[in-house]
Amino acid sequence: MQRRTLLLAVIHLALAASPAAWARSDHAIRRNNFGAELLRQGKLREAIAEFRQAVTADPGYAAAWRNLGFALDKQGQVDDAVAAYQKALQLEPEPKTHNNLGVLYDKQGRSAEAIQEFEKALKLDPANASVRKNLETARQNQGIMRERNDRIAQAQKEFEARSRDPRAAYNLARVYASFDEKDHALTWLKKALDLGFDDPAFVRSDPVMAGLRNDPRFTQILERR
Repeated sequence: MQRRTLLLAVIHLALAASPAAWARSDHAIRRNNFGAELLRQGKLREAIAEFRQAVTADPGYAAAWRNLGFALDKQGQVDDAVAAYQKALQLEPEPKTHNNLGVLYDKQGRSAEAIQEFEKALKLDPANASVRKNLETARQNQGIMRERNDRIAQAQKEFEARSRDPRAAYNLARVYASFDEKDHALTWLKKALDLGFDDPAFVRSDPVMAGLRNDPRFTQILERR
C-alpha cells in the first residue's frame, strides 16, 4: 500500500514579476523578478541564488520567500523549502503557500502538520478544490502511515522473538515491500536468505515482492544463493 501523491499549487508569483508595493527595496524586487525569469527557463540553481539575494535585501518580502520555497522544492531541497515557506507564512498567510507547505510536510511523513496546513488553506479559500483534495489525501496517507507503523512494529516484535527464524525476517521484508520501501525490504530479504530461507522460486513469484523485481539488487541477492 503506497502513500498517495498530493498536488503542489503553482505559486504564480514565482512565474511573474511582483508589484513594487510588496517589497521595500528596489534591489529586492529586481532580484526576485530576475529569479522568476530564471525559474521560467528551468535554471533552478541560479533562480535560488537570486531569490536568496532578494530576501537578504528585504527579509520582509513575503513573495520572494514563497518563490524561494517553490524553487528549493523543485530542486529537491525539501527541508530548506519548508523553512522558506514557513517564513513566508509568518509574513503573509496565503492559501497556496499553506497548501505547498502541507505537501512538503506530507513528503516528510508529517501527516498531522500537513492536515493542519490544508485546513488553514481552506479557511482562506474555501472553494479551492485542489486543497480540499489534498486534505482528503493527507488524511488517507495518515491512515496508511499508522497502518505501516503498526505492521512494522508487529513484524519487528515477531522477529525479535524468533531472531534465527528466516520466515520472521522474510515477513519483515514483505511488510516493507508492501509499502514500497525497497531499501528496507531488500535488507530484510537478504537477512532472511542468510538465515536459511530456502525458497527463491517463491520469492520470485511472491506478488508482494513485485515492486522489487526491476531493482538489480533483487536479482543479485537471489543469484548469490
